[in-house]
Amino acid sequence: MRNTKIQEILNKALHLGNFENNSPEWHELRNRPGVISGSEVGAILGLSPFTSAVTLWAEKTGRIERDVVGNTAMRLGQLVEPAIRQLYTENHVDHVVEEVGTYAAPSASWMHANPDAVCIDATGQGYILEIKHTATFWDDVPEHYKAQVFWYMFVFGLKKAVFAVVNAGRYKEYEVIWDDFEWEAILQQVKKFRQHVLDNLQPEWDGSESTYETTRKLSPNVETRDEELGTLGIELMNAQTDLDTAETHLREMKSRVIQALNGAKNGCIDGEVVVTLSQRSGNAPYLTIKKAK
Repeated sequence: MRNTKIQEILNKALHLGNFENNSPEWHELRNRPGVISGSEVGAILGLSPFTSAVTLWAEKTGRIERDVVGNTAMRLGQLVEPAIRQLYTENHVDHVVEEVGTYAAPSASWMHANPDAVCIDATGQGYILEIKHTATFWDDVPEHYKAQVFWYMFVFGLKKAVFAVVNAGRYKEYEVIWDDFEWEAILQQVKKFRQHVLDNLQPEWDGSESTYETTRKLSPNVETRDEELGTLGIELMNAQTDLDTAETHLREMKSRVIQALNGAKNGCIDGEVVVTLSQRSGNAPYLTIKKAK
């Protein structure tokens, strides 16, 4: 039997059913025309490292098939999720933590949410719990995951989300607090994308690997003929020249930085580590540049 306060939160949304993640039924619900799920929001905003808005649009308009077969990392995440949830529950014995199914916003049934849990804290306030398992170390919650829980918070009318995460072998917890301005920016972009899907109109181009691979899939079979590219071809050639120049400059700067480090592991700017020097089994060291946030 559900906790009374949890049930009060769930009653504010529309219950669509209880489905196993990545099951055919789960995907069928997400693939209905115009439906947007929380896990898709990061891609729509151009924040996802896995999927672009163009790829998601191509899937939702039936141009390419959505891959419903999970990889090993996804399967591992499914297996360890109950253990992470149990650890979180043990760390917060005064909280109520309950799994829930798939829900929709009462004001917009196309807005779907499938959080890992809805919880009540010691003060009686509700919040979303999202569980992640990743090999990547987090300094903070990645932006595409923040967008995902903003979506969940809106559907359930909550103001806080917590991530229970095992990243790079370490267990950590992170909070995300509701922000009206940020939500409005998210919602407007999602509505624009949704309209692109309904109108069968491709979103704007981006430079992601996901969009490039999707475009390759959508290309017709190659024919022996010429196609005039005009200014588009000029832009391509200029981009290639710029890349060659940038790569040459980058290699020069990496060489100079390795020399400047003089064997030091970390290189800093104003005390913040921006590069690291690593070495394995006595081989020549290699430089890793920390990506800007």
